[in-house]
Amino acid sequence: MSRTVRKVLAEAYDPDPQAMVIVAMGSSFLLFSLLSYPAGSNPYYLFGVAVAVLSLVVSVVVLAVETRR
Repeated sequence: MSRTVRKVLAEAYDPDPQAMVIVAMGSSFLLFSLLSYPAGSNPYYLFGVAVAVLSLVVSVVVLAVETRR
């Protein structure tokens, strides 16, 4: 059953590896910029760091899955 679900998701969701590289580069630059001047008490700063980390992790995972295919 999990193979069927993966097959359906793979057909419905076909990511572009070049776009994921661009997202990874942009989010890593944003994360570097945010971490170079930390302001941990600001909730907007924490939200920005969380979004940058999440987008970096997701793009790396998508790239790893696409490379494995």
